[in-house]
Amino acid sequence: MGDSIRLDITNLTAEKVGEHGVTAAELAALDARVADLRAEVEEERCWWAHYYLSSAAAASELESVLRIAQPRMGRFGHLVLLGIGGSALGLKMLAQALGYLDTSMPELHVVDNTDPALLARVRARIELKHTLFVAVSKSGGTLETVLALGHFTRLLQQAGLDLANHVLTVTDPSLGPLREFTQRHGLDGAEINSAIGGRFSVLTPAGTLPAALLNLDVVSLLQGADRMAGVCAEGEVTKLWPARLGVLAADLCLKRGKSGIVFMPYSSRLEYLSDWFVQLWDESLGKDGKGQTAIRAAGATDQHAQVQLFMEGPNDKLLVFVRIEKHEPDVAIGEFEWDLFGCRFVEGRTLGQVINAQQAGTAQAATERGRPNATLVLPRLDAGTVGELIMGLMAATTYAAKVLGVNAYDQPSVELGKRISRQMLGG
Repeated sequence: MGDSIRLDITNLTAEKVGEHGVTAAELAALDARVADLRAEVEEERCWWAHYYLSSAAAASELESVLRIAQPRMGRFGHLVLLGIGGSALGLKMLAQALGYLDTSMPELHVVDNTDPALLARVRARIELKHTLFVAVSKSGGTLETVLALGHFTRLLQQAGLDLANHVLTVTDPSLGPLREFTQRHGLDGAEINSAIGGRFSVLTPAGTLPAALLNLDVVSLLQGADRMAGVCAEGEVTKLWPARLGVLAADLCLKRGKSGIVFMPYSSRLEYLSDWFVQLWDESLGKDGKGQTAIRAAGATDQHAQVQLFMEGPNDKLLVFVRIEKHEPDVAIGEFEWDLFGCRFVEGRTLGQVINAQQAGTAQAATERGRPNATLVLPRLDAGTVGELIMGLMAATTYAAKVLGVNAYDQPSVELGKRISRQMLGG
């Protein structure tokens, strides 16, 4: 078991899954293609493209995050994140993966919708004087975030509470209405580099500031991400799993009709990772009549739900499993009336061994059904590994976009919908 994430593509090959898999000739050409694409990406980085690859190394941003977070640690029982899309999904992912068993951290509430029931529910569960609000919007004018900010600002003011003690912001360094609001009310806040879009921003203060306020290990998170960025820039091509995943996924889409990619972690701590990945992949690649639809799944839960479709429905999907080699904590399986249930084979094992066997069994079953699948193998699930995984999946998206021939960083139809909504409301 190594210390880094690895990608097992054995079950993607034509040898394993027949005509739906990658041929020997395609595999033989993969390393050269990856090397050429990496050189292209690195050249473009000289012109300030793909700036998220440098985000984990921004020491000044980390210093700013820790300066803001440290004096507020332990002062609040509730943290309310006001944001949507990448400004919300990233934090939910980090909190679940890294704070899963931490009962001492503030209770997290995410307001990522204009649904009045959501705002009412959050209001009913918090006590304003013990709550810190963090508003995140790169543009500073995201309607959903602004509406939530306006609602809770009014409640704080009606309660006679100082906004500067209860509201933080994360937005553009100099532009936008949220920056003006921050300055007008003397609020503390962090900055999002204007070169990084929302769905690529989880490793910037958009994700790390609220994560630090939850007492998550953002230092190790960024160290892991920076290691992955280094591999992307200079590492051995055969170990560059993000590029290999991105290129192979796009190839299977274009050449084998795999218009969907199922992302299925075998861990309850990674369920929100799937939600985050769906936005990252779909919003980055779905353009100009092109793209590959990401499908959220959870192992082993969805073995009793979606897997039937994945195995015997249309063979139009690539399955990507995520497996943790060493589960921490793990639970030993002791004595019980196992014979009654026909499960004597589990006694003396651990739940980690069981869920890993379930993942391996599902992968083998998919292979026998001619369904191409790959597995991302994580040595463990700690902050450094999560950082490596996040950076790697963002890089995989960049490489997939290269092969598909789309711009990974815009979202024109999303912006169109926003404009139409504003017009319908008289804006």
